[in-house]
Amino acid sequence: MNMKAIIEIPKGDDRRRHFKFDKTGFIDLGPTKDIIPINDGVMPIHYGFIPETLNEKEGDEIDILVLSDRESTVGEEICVKPIALIRRADGDDKVVAVDVSREDIREWKDIPETERKLIEDFFSYHHRFLSVEKEEFAEQYVENGRKGFIQSQK
Repeated sequence: MNMKAIIEIPKGDDRRRHFKFDKTGFIDLGPTKDIIPINDGVMPIHYGFIPETLNEKEGDEIDILVLSDRESTVGEEICVKPIALIRRADGDDKVVAVDVSREDIREWKDIPETERKLIEDFFSYHHRFLSVEKEEFAEQYVENGRKGFIQSQK
């Protein structure tokens, strides 16, 4: 299942940016290292959201972490394929995906160990990981999020 991801924080960026709730643009929330000192606050992976989904725990779109060899910009839309779902203690689960042009990574364990460890440390700094689940769980999570979005629009 391929889908679109909107990038809020490109890999290598050190600023926390988020799409405004009114959908009129992005806001800069300051240096990431003020909140997550791991990797000196530098984002280890493209971070964004899946449009037209709802994470009921947060009240906004489902978060997505995108592995890609290419540079990205804030607001860029990328076609991705989910490979895993990170379940977190706070319920703010994260879909892990790859840019569709990447064929070397098909599941979580295919990510090089040092990169995987950095992602784990960075995104579990405040809320520990409960599990990392396979692609089918990520796809079902997104499907449920799409249904939740549709319901919220009624």
